Amino acid sequence: MKKIHLLTLTGLLLAIMTTIHAAQPVNIAAAPTIVQLDGGRCLKVNGKPFFVIGMYSASTADFPTLAAAGFNVVHSYGWDHKADGAVAAWGNEFLDAAAQNGLMALVGMNRQEVVAEKYTNSAVRVRLFRDHPAVLAWHTMDEPGAGIGEKDLKELSADAFMPGIYRVIKENDSHHPVTAVVCRLADHQRFTPSLDVHQADYYPIPPFPAGNFIGTGFAGIARHPRLVREASCGAKPLWFVCQAFDYALYQKDKDVPAEWRRFPTREELRTMSYTAVASGARGIFYWSMNELRKLVTEGQSSEDYWQRLSSVTRELHELSPVLTAETPETFSQKDNVVALIKSDGRDLYIIVANYERKPTKTALRVPGIVNATAQMVFGEGTAPVIEGKLTLNLNSIESRVYRIPGVTPSNVPKNK
Repeated sequence: MKKIHLLTLTGLLLAIMTTIHAAQPVNIAAAPTIVQLDGGRCLKVNGKPFFVIGMYSASTADFPTLAAAGFNVVHSYGWDHKADGAVAAWGNEFLDAAAQNGLMALVGMNRQEVVAEKYTNSAVRVRLFRDHPAVLAWHTMDEPGAGIGEKDLKELSADAFMPGIYRVIKENDSHHPVTAVVCRLADHQRFTPSLDVHQADYYPIPPFPAGNFIGTGFAGIARHPRLVREASCGAKPLWFVCQAFDYALYQKDKDVPAEWRRFPTREELRTMSYTAVASGARGIFYWSMNELRKLVTEGQSSEDYWQRLSSVTRELHELSPVLTAETPETFSQKDNVVALIKSDGRDLYIIVANYERKPTKTALRVPGIVNATAQMVFGEGTAPVIEGKLTLNLNSIESRVYRIPGVTPSNVPKNK
């Protein structure tokens, strides 16, 4: 399949001009970055909370565009495909480019070697890059529990190589967390001893009739943060991986209805993201930059796909001060709606997402509020809080963000 450039010059300039805040370059000569867990909250990078907005399978040429759209973390499968002698030069070039664009990076292991329980080169890799200020975390594996059959090596040996590579990394670096992506719900419990940060991918367009998928909406997304909290006793965070590709790329030999053979709509991208955030995810990744470029549907363009996605990531970037604030949080789930209520220290924010493909009505209890007016953040409109309740009518797969000005943890009025 022919690859095309992601953005025209006009599209790139538009992305840059509509950036909320320009990313600041990381000082490559600076001291190594120290990344620490804060229980199930956002990671702390050099002592400051950090909400991840990440892209899988990105190249250095993509970094300016990603930074302009609010992304702050990048990944590449190039870590898999470099010979031992070449990984130093390629890896430093990748990490330097990330730093120059104000981005951090996941450093991957050679997954074939990890599955074969060959860890020598992984130990060398960790020692080689652990002091680079752009390193956020070590990425060990994609879907270690998702074998393709009874004899699949990755599935059968995952209980050996996942703790094995975790031990080797920790022996060589104590300043960066270890992460991997799982897709099965049960794998959070299975692999939590081998992870500092969980990731989960769930690609619901089309909705496959499988155990991990709940109906035609995004209900399954909300299950992953809860399962991570249970598996880790609230001690580890989750980054959620959203679908940013057309599944028709992989469904050519399957009987998938035409309406599902497409790239996600903007509202689907938005509600997938906010369903994860309002369920407790501490970062959102998208899979993937490379797949986003591949076109299947006649008349579509990767620039259109990018505009859908980047409009969502700019919103997440703007909300980062809220999502990283060390303030109390209230999560709820009812009426097919997940909600997060949280202050940034100045105003109170309410993030809601209807994860089903049918309208719904819900009433949220807003802690500490009697009567107030909630203002929509991205869009126009208000909603009243009456006697402590915010009542909303949400369309199919709709998400909203509201703000109540001047409500902080220290001046929240008490309900009577």
